[in-house]
Amino acid sequence: MQLQAHILNNFAISRFNEYYLPSINRHTFEGIDSKTLYNRRFRQSFSQQDKLHIVVGMDSGLLANYVLEQDLPIGSKFIFVELDEVMPLLVIDIPADKQSAISIVNEASFIELMEHDEFKIYLIKGQYEIHQSLGVASQHLDAYIALFNRIETKIQDDYFTHRIGFTQKIFFQTQLKNIADNQIPAQILRNTFSGKTCLIIAGGPSLDEHIDWIKHNNDNLFIIAVSRIAGKLADNGISVDIITCVDPQDFSFDVSRDMFKLSHQTLLVNSYHVSHKVLSQWNGPKAYLGQRYPWSGKHDHDNIITVGPTVTNSSIRLAIEMGFTTLLLSGVDYCYSKSGYSHAKGTVEASIGPSLGCNNKWVETYAGQPAETPIQLIHAMESLAEEAKTYPYISFINLSINAAKIEGIVHMPTTAIMLSSFTDKSVIEVINEATPDTGDDLNSAIQECSKAISQLETLRQLTKKALTLANTLNEDPQDSCLTLDKINQIEEEINLHYATLSRLIKTYGYFEFSHFLTSRNTDSWTQSHINEMTLNYYEAFNTICHDILELAKKSYDNLQFRQLELNSTSLTPLAPIWLKKTQSGRVYIWDKYHKHPTLSESEQVIWNELTEQFSQDITLVSPVYVEALNKASTAENIYTKIMTLYAMRNNQGLSITVENLLPFVDGNPELQRLHHLALALQLSLEQQYQQALDALLALPEDLCTEMELKHLILLALKLEKLDLAESTLVKILAYSDEYMPQYAHILKLCGKIQESVNIYLDYLEKYASDTQTWIKLGLFMIELGQAEGAHTAFTNALNADPSNQVAQHYAAELTRIMAEAQ
Repeated sequence: MQLQAHILNNFAISRFNEYYLPSINRHTFEGIDSKTLYNRRFRQSFSQQDKLHIVVGMDSGLLANYVLEQDLPIGSKFIFVELDEVMPLLVIDIPADKQSAISIVNEASFIELMEHDEFKIYLIKGQYEIHQSLGVASQHLDAYIALFNRIETKIQDDYFTHRIGFTQKIFFQTQLKNIADNQIPAQILRNTFSGKTCLIIAGGPSLDEHIDWIKHNNDNLFIIAVSRIAGKLADNGISVDIITCVDPQDFSFDVSRDMFKLSHQTLLVNSYHVSHKVLSQWNGPKAYLGQRYPWSGKHDHDNIITVGPTVTNSSIRLAIEMGFTTLLLSGVDYCYSKSGYSHAKGTVEASIGPSLGCNNKWVETYAGQPAETPIQLIHAMESLAEEAKTYPYISFINLSINAAKIEGIVHMPTTAIMLSSFTDKSVIEVINEATPDTGDDLNSAIQECSKAISQLETLRQLTKKALTLANTLNEDPQDSCLTLDKINQIEEEINLHYATLSRLIKTYGYFEFSHFLTSRNTDSWTQSHINEMTLNYYEAFNTICHDILELAKKSYDNLQFRQLELNSTSLTPLAPIWLKKTQSGRVYIWDKYHKHPTLSESEQVIWNELTEQFSQDITLVSPVYVEALNKASTAENIYTKIMTLYAMRNNQGLSITVENLLPFVDGNPELQRLHHLALALQLSLEQQYQQALDALLALPEDLCTEMELKHLILLALKLEKLDLAESTLVKILAYSDEYMPQYAHILKLCGKIQESVNIYLDYLEKYASDTQTWIKLGLFMIELGQAEGAHTAFTNALNADPSNQVAQHYAAELTRIMAEAQ
């Protein structure tokens, strides 16, 4: 017997006069009205502007109606995703004025919907949130758990895919901000350490296994460390030759803030698009990867490039370009540790605790064990495997047996590594010999920006002229050919004189230009369709040209401010700008350039304010980042993960989850419950049914929810413990009447015939439309030899579903038998 809660088309009315499906919402709306509940749970989140809200489940329609009754926030959209079997039960009318902002779909339609550009843009910007309705969050229906998991997985995958294809903007924006601070191309490091060994250190948990070995061999190792782990190395007395940092997002500063401990003794190699907050405050030698100017086709053409998707991938490419032929990897795990940690001790992520609730992929380690990893690290692994294939003469060695196994990368323990003394010239000496005069460099950059601004202004005038012409195409069809000829002449001029800037605009505005593209076959193009495409093209061209022009002007202003920093020996005109731009750390760069000038009393106050602010910036972690990390391990997410692993029959994953939850069960009832549930499900998959039952019975009764009781009943039946199944069914009835037929069946098995019949009748009195239960009662009556009672049951089944063939057969047969008996 399989115990399942079915979604029945039986609505209840709460004392607040609200209709709901008990199958979905149990007794949620009996104690308090839906609006009050929703205000507590969703009001703040649902009121955010410019956000896509993906809501799994509608709470019998009440949650959708709640949103429909609100004033929708500007720029936000809501998509409700509902189970196929629930959709026909609910009829919700969306007013015409809200149909563009609210959609109600099943899973298949949701997948189609997310292919539309209007929804992709929310994912691209990371401006979305996935919510569970109260019915989904209560986690008593496996179908909802599975649906939420599939929706969450799809959105995660789409987010990563779209970020790769559509996020050029942030890279260009940061590149333009960084022009003033990107002075030395990393290409001067090329082949400077040919044939040598390099240790590349990332932030994975395995770093903790190697710290002592690294410290002991520090003098004989050339070390490249990713920025987030540099501070940990400094705290352990380990000197680092190069720190790498590539991410353009501001949170990169939060996770990398400890790297500033090493700014005087270490070279920073950053991507051209690294977070401006990081680069602008680095008070030490630095070199950049990629192109300094987005419009310079040939300039920096031979520079070492950034390789994605992670900073570790870029670090490995840098080491290859520098000539190293043996690359040792530490903390390059590309997976979580067995205990669920994503990063080494001392990092923000490790301080939060293990990642217990993330919906991840599974990979194999060098030890042959399964390990979890987020999707972006799957892509990082593929990228690293490609590097190993491209450079077969380089030895790639991962020092950790617990790292993800990657083709072309071998595992070797530190005990097998033989190092020779490292006596080469320091990398900082190489950089210092090539460092240009700051003033001369700024003057050159200002000239470059000024030239680009001038060309962009001319180009914008051309696109504006073409746009004006395009707007007239449909006014007089007879003049369309002449107008198109004029537009084509402008396009030829653009391609002839501004080809580089034109490519930049189209790359930066990829999303906007995508509206110009069409899926129509050229054979079906009409003149009006061509006119519309032309208009869309120049609207995008003109808009993006304006946007890049404004960014270039800001970059020019930034360069001029850098000149002011060089020329001013007073902090007074500089401090307000630094504070406004959250660049208080530039005070140290200014101090170093001016060789520690004597400060007046008022300037000393300013100095203290700036240094104190910078000290806070590199000490305090952004609460937004911490909140995002904490969110991943909520009890709801852990529960969803457990049920997903169970549905996938992943007993190894469940075993790891059980082990990782164990340290947190004391004093945390919710995690205690989840630990016992995960253990029971793991043992069930391993067919250790008695042990699985014992795991659930060991859970205090007051911690048991519907899900634990449901599995307890299933195990009791499997082990033929009918008394336990019966007593547990009595408890689970408090959650829903849906279990009454199963309770009646158990009573029948226990020989309690009259009690069983009474429970069936009590249930059917409330849910007269449940055809299948009428049929079960009818068959039960036949077993008892009560033909009249059976006939009544099958007749009621037909009243609920006139086309039911089983009920038709038995009703007819019983009519014949009773007629013959008379």
